[in-house]
Amino acid sequence: MRLDDLAGATVLVLGLGIDNLAALDAVLAAGPGRVLAAVDDPGAASVADRDRMGALDIVLIAAENAIDAGREAGAPLIVLRAPGYPRRGEVCTRLEDAGAVFTTAVDLWIGTHGAARPIVAITGTKGKSTVTALLDSLLDLLGIEHLMGGNIGLAIWAEASNPPPGVPAVIEVSSYMAADAHHAPAIGVLTSLDADHLTWHGSIERYRSDKLRLFTGGEQPPQVVLVDGDDPVALEAMGRTGLVVQAVDPDDGIASAAGARLAERGFPRHLGSNLALAAAAAERLCGLLGIDDAPLGSALLELADTYVALPSRHATIGEYAGVRYIDDALASNPFAAAAALDAVGEVPVTWLIGGQSREVSLGPMAAALALRRSPTLLLGLPDTGEAWCAQLAAPSGSLGSSGTGVGDTAAQPVGLETVAVADVGEAVRIAATRTPEDGVVLFAPGAPTPSRLGTYHERAADFAAAFAALSGG
Repeated sequence: MRLDDLAGATVLVLGLGIDNLAALDAVLAAGPGRVLAAVDDPGAASVADRDRMGALDIVLIAAENAIDAGREAGAPLIVLRAPGYPRRGEVCTRLEDAGAVFTTAVDLWIGTHGAARPIVAITGTKGKSTVTALLDSLLDLLGIEHLMGGNIGLAIWAEASNPPPGVPAVIEVSSYMAADAHHAPAIGVLTSLDADHLTWHGSIERYRSDKLRLFTGGEQPPQVVLVDGDDPVALEAMGRTGLVVQAVDPDDGIASAAGARLAERGFPRHLGSNLALAAAAAERLCGLLGIDDAPLGSALLELADTYVALPSRHATIGEYAGVRYIDDALASNPFAAAAALDAVGEVPVTWLIGGQSREVSLGPMAAALALRRSPTLLLGLPDTGEAWCAQLAAPSGSLGSSGTGVGDTAAQPVGLETVAVADVGEAVRIAATRTPEDGVVLFAPGAPTPSRLGTYHERAADFAAAFAALSGG
């Protein structure tokens, strides 16, 4: 999907997230016949959003009325879907049945501007933001002008609505975005492929196919898709696509020394894997641009010496009474949460878990707990935390392998205690009294934040505020 495709069409802007709002000026300039904006509840839209729609002469309607509004226009209907708007929900399903063509702001940008530049697109269940940020830093150290945006929190249309030709772009793509991808990048990166967002996608099979559509949905395939060599599921899935795939081994190659240096600084092993993927992408990009990649080795070492974790990605926010407090609020699925627990090593841990209810297996978290020989205290946060604590503390094989069960392979955890808590603040206060010196308080919930409680940013801020109250900061 390109801006040119919008000329004369009816464009339905479905959802007013930052990506769609940033793309509006370009959409209007493309000459559509009509532009409508739809949200679930127009009355709940912010004053700023309503005012902007009015200033642009865009009619704001209820999403449930979008199909009839599109039919009335009598022109081809193109839906610019906000990434989080449910692609498999009733509204999108009915629009698709009515012949609507779907795109996202990221897809529209890649389709419009991708032919004039090499694009590196990064996706995966976990690690994609970190790889994106690492690649961005590497290119800065190499002095390579580039653009960055996407799911990392930078709307690409706001960053570069009319970018100069030839300047490469690094774009993080979520599964929500990839579900409507029509253009493959020159260089793809797949960090991992676990199970996530199953209620949104509908099934694990659909989740994986939506995720991989970033690489398979375009007319031209990627030149290469770089995959973490330690992720057999991702490698197998990419192998079935027939695309050119390169398995990246973090312990072999140009990034291995830098990865070892990160480990010496106390960062988890999976960061070395992320760095290796970023290095491989930088190396490939240098080749496409005709740039000497000889300085890459020294740039990697410099990055390893100066790296600071992204907010809420296994970031140490401070130490109090000999206990380290780690914010990994973006560990919002059981695989990422288990990796976070593994990364802290064999020290006493107080682990804050739970959040929005989803149909996911706790198997990865149970397996991580079963390997531990140090005391672990689980603090269960709303909505799922109390039930998760009970499930994870249950004897091996008591719950079965389906649904949210732990599965049949987990052993009984050693030294495990559980407490249900009302909120993050209470969890931190309990952790301060129950976590032994030299231990870790780990906020890696394994689930998204329930919508009534805000976003992960807000829950992470609550964690930081509670810590500050302890330490007097």
